[in-house]
Amino acid sequence: MDLQALFRSRSALFLKEIRPYLHYALQSAALAAGVAILLFSFAYRQFMLWVTPEFPWALLSAAVMLPALAGGKIRTYLQEADTLFLLPQEQGMTLYLRLSLNRALIVQTAVVTVVWLLLWPLYHKMTGANGWLFPLFLIIWILFKRIMLLGKWTELQMQEKRSRRWYAILRWALCVLSAYALFAMRPAAGILLLSLAAVAYLLLLRLPNRYVVNWSLLIELELAHKAGIYRILNWFIDVPAVQGKARNFRWLDGLTRSVAFRQSHAYTYLYTLVWLRSELFGIIARLTIVGMLLLSSIRHDLALASVYSALAVIGALQLADLKRYYQGHLWQYIYPIREQSVRRSVGAVRFRIHLAILVLLALPAFWTFSNPFYAAGLVMLCATGSGWYHRFR
Repeated sequence: MDLQALFRSRSALFLKEIRPYLHYALQSAALAAGVAILLFSFAYRQFMLWVTPEFPWALLSAAVMLPALAGGKIRTYLQEADTLFLLPQEQGMTLYLRLSLNRALIVQTAVVTVVWLLLWPLYHKMTGANGWLFPLFLIIWILFKRIMLLGKWTELQMQEKRSRRWYAILRWALCVLSAYALFAMRPAAGILLLSLAAVAYLLLLRLPNRYVVNWSLLIELELAHKAGIYRILNWFIDVPAVQGKARNFRWLDGLTRSVAFRQSHAYTYLYTLVWLRSELFGIIARLTIVGMLLLSSIRHDLALASVYSALAVIGALQLADLKRYYQGHLWQYIYPIREQSVRRSVGAVRFRIHLAILVLLALPAFWTFSNPFYAAGLVMLCATGSGWYHRFR
C-alpha cells in the first residue's frame, strides 16, 4: 500500500468535504476580517507611538510569540478503521507520518514568520537593532519551532499520560522563557541560552517510553481537530456535522425564571436555556472576561473605542449561531405557537445577552476612558447597532 498517496488522498478528501462551507464562511467573514485588520493596524500604530522602553515590551513579545512556538496542530487524518487495516503496517507508517509532520511544519513556520514580522518593528524600536538581526532571528525561530514540533510529536507517542502532561508543561515553559531571553537579553546571550535550552530539551525527549504509533490518541485528536474546524465554520453557516454538547449548569437555570409563563414567551424560554446549556455560554463568558481584562489595561481613548467595538462585533457574530438551533425541527410545526414568534424570540434573547455583554465590557472602560461620557456614548451606539443587527439578522 502506498501510504504517501493515502495521506494525500485523505487530505484532498477533507478539503473537498469542507469546501462548500469554506466558500460561504469566507464570504461572510471577509468584511469582518477587513474591519479587524484595519482596527488592529490602527491600534498597533498607536501602540508603537506610545510605547517606551519602560513598558514591559519583552514580556508582551514573549507572550505573543508563545502560541506560535508552542502551539499548533498536527493533522494525521487517521480514522478509527485504521486500527484494523493499517495496524499490520505499523512499522511502515514512517512515510505517512512524515508527510503529516512536514505539512504541520510548513503551516506553523508560516505562522511563526507572520508573528515575527509583527513583532520586529517593536523589537527594532526598543533595542535599535540592526536589520541583519531580522533574518538571523527568523532562522532561529524556525529552527526552534522545528524542535518544539518534534517535541510535541514525541509527546503524542508517549505511553504514560503523566509523562505527556509534564512534557507539555515543559515545552510551553521552555518556549516562553527562551522567547523572553531572546527579547530581553543581548542577541548573543539570548541565542546562547536558547541553544542550550533546545539541546537539553532534545536530550530529555530520549528518556520516556514511546509507542511506534499511538493509534488511539492520534485518532482521538484527529476527531477533535476536525470537530474544531467544523465548529469554526459553523459560526458563518449552518454545518450539519456539528453536534453541540449540552451542559446543564443548574445554578444558572434560575435566570429563566424571569421569563413570563405565557405562550408568546415559549421560545424565549427555550432559547435562553439553549444558550445556558450549549457551548455558546462558555464562548461568550470567556470572551467577556478576556475583553474586560484587556480593556482595563488600555489607557488610550481611540484604542479603547477600537477594542471595545471589535469585541462587540465578535460577540454579535458568536451569538448569531443561536438561531441555528431547532431550525426545521418537527416540533415547531406541532406546537400551537405562531411561526413568527420563533425568529422574534431568538432575536430578543440574542439582543439581551449581547446588551449584558456590552454593559459588562463597559465597566472597566468607564475607569480607563479619559471622560466617562465617552464610554456611555460608545455603549449606547453599540447597543443601538446591536438592536438593529439582532432584529434583522
